[in-house]
Amino acid sequence: MCGKYKQHPKFWYSDGSIVVRVDDETVFRIHKSMLEKLSDDMRSILAIPDGKDPRDPTREGSGAYPLHIQGIAVIEWTDFLQWMYRAEWESLGKSDEERERICTSLLKLADKWNIEPAKKCAIENLQTMNLRPARLVQLAGMFDIPDWVGPAVTKILEDKVTTLSTDDTSALGLRVYTMLVKAQSLLEVETRRIAFVPPAIAKDPSWQCKNHASCRATWPKVWFEKIGKRLLHAANPLQLKDIKMEVLRQSFGLSDFCELDVQALVVGTTFPHEQIIPACAARIVEYHKSL
Repeated sequence: MCGKYKQHPKFWYSDGSIVVRVDDETVFRIHKSMLEKLSDDMRSILAIPDGKDPRDPTREGSGAYPLHIQGIAVIEWTDFLQWMYRAEWESLGKSDEERERICTSLLKLADKWNIEPAKKCAIENLQTMNLRPARLVQLAGMFDIPDWVGPAVTKILEDKVTTLSTDDTSALGLRVYTMLVKAQSLLEVETRRIAFVPPAIAKDPSWQCKNHASCRATWPKVWFEKIGKRLLHAANPLQLKDIKMEVLRQSFGLSDFCELDVQALVVGTTFPHEQIIPACAARIVEYHKSL
């Protein structure tokens, strides 16, 4: 073994069939067959050049001439080997920060070499962690996980973009942050409009409501008192997504028929957040794809 390298304390197997280095110091002796099973890309990296004897001590991947895998850090490679050798997940990280780092390493290498099992494992474990929505959007863009964008964007807009930390803003990037600010502005405009203008009750009188004109006159006033004011509350506003459930819980002082009518009307209404938020998420996904 060339003296310029030091053996990794954990991933140096006496029966290993290939020696790998990812920097200029540490080498890993591991099992080539396990790596080859992971993906076609990995098999190509490990292929012995034509005409080379696998037993040749001067071949790349031998102790004297370790196979140099470039573009990754030692910690990322170590995290990856932890997964490949099926270490118990609980031992991979004692803190959320460490577990997140390990999962991110897996995502990076899975993306680099098209290793789907590693990506699946990382995604499943990250989903059990309480990651910040901005971080989820960032990871979704880095590693092509579009399913994370919608829920994360929803949470960011519900909590208000202005509450994002400097780190969150940096993680999102200027382009995505700008998209979120525009969506937030639209939601605020539409929220103010809805607070003062409820879904319109039917104009035509019904034989089932003897005081329909009174109900129609009362509806906008009682809507503002019970829904509109709460939408505009400075400290604890009613969320647009909660309007329908709130209407089902409230009594608006209308006739029995009109109470049921406005409930059905509101439940059947498509409120702005149901269009603005998905549209914002879709734009972010498209932007990620363009990178």
